Amino acid sequence: MLAGMKYRTLGKTGLQVSVIGLGTMVHAGHFGPMKDSESLSAIATALELGVNFIDTSDAYGAGYAETLLGNALKGKRDKVIIATKGGNVMSGPNRGKRIFNPDYISRVMEESLQRLQTDYIDLYQLHNPTVDVIEKGEVWEVLERARRAGKIRHYGVSINSMEEGIAAVKDGRAETVQVEYNLLAQKPAETIFPLAEQVQVGIIARVPLRRGILTGKMTVADEARFQGEDVRARSFKGDPFRNELARAERLRFLVHGEVKNHVQAALAFCLAHPAVSITIPGARNAQQMRENAAGAEVEIPRADLDHVTELWRSGFAN
Repeated sequence: MLAGMKYRTLGKTGLQVSVIGLGTMVHAGHFGPMKDSESLSAIATALELGVNFIDTSDAYGAGYAETLLGNALKGKRDKVIIATKGGNVMSGPNRGKRIFNPDYISRVMEESLQRLQTDYIDLYQLHNPTVDVIEKGEVWEVLERARRAGKIRHYGVSINSMEEGIAAVKDGRAETVQVEYNLLAQKPAETIFPLAEQVQVGIIARVPLRRGILTGKMTVADEARFQGEDVRARSFKGDPFRNELARAERLRFLVHGEVKNHVQAALAFCLAHPAVSITIPGARNAQQMRENAAGAEVEIPRADLDHVTELWRSGFAN
């Protein structure tokens, strides 16, 4: 563990995780074309900076991100807490479906182990399960058997809706909940986080930079880059994109004092909530990884945090 990086306990897993992790969706080309060399440099730099938690999924590039990560971690497996996911199908004939039947999850978990070139996965997450899947629980038996067999150490969920997150925390079997939480998406702090804190469910905050919106580097002209397989081509075009940029503009007041830039502000905001153990921004290359890691070094003043909450509750109208 490096002195510059900070670490927290990931809920009841007991895992000591760096407060800044690395998300690998970007490495599979979901945010525009990528070079493997840059992805590998981002991963290597993460390890140099004391980042010990890397999150991936079998859905990212139909296993491509897992394969890349497995290659990157040869000889370094003991330095990293690997989190992956299964159940959300993003390619092939079942694209767009979410499959959580026990046989399917058992199979894709084995495939993830092979691609990652490891005997065990530290945290296996159901990828966007419905409330019904969470509450019925057949799939939990699969995860528990895998844990007893040593194939996974811990398990949790990665969710889309507040209802799914609340169901997962109340159900009690998920040790962690991964959810989008950022300056422009603060709902989890009101709905999921208070419940999670009571029962020590670890919170992993994803999309902390709102797909680039909160970096302070994007302009309306960037919309032209959202093409093809770039996930922003579907949801971040036209008025929604312009509205998000306008809201991000209202947050410039956060950059002052020890907070040197918008990336630091966005990541420090996520980490300011005591329920959050870690946030997992993506990094295209070594430089972005360094910028992200610096988010662990600063704290946002309480008055600024209160102002941010007021802005969000008003729909950025006041």
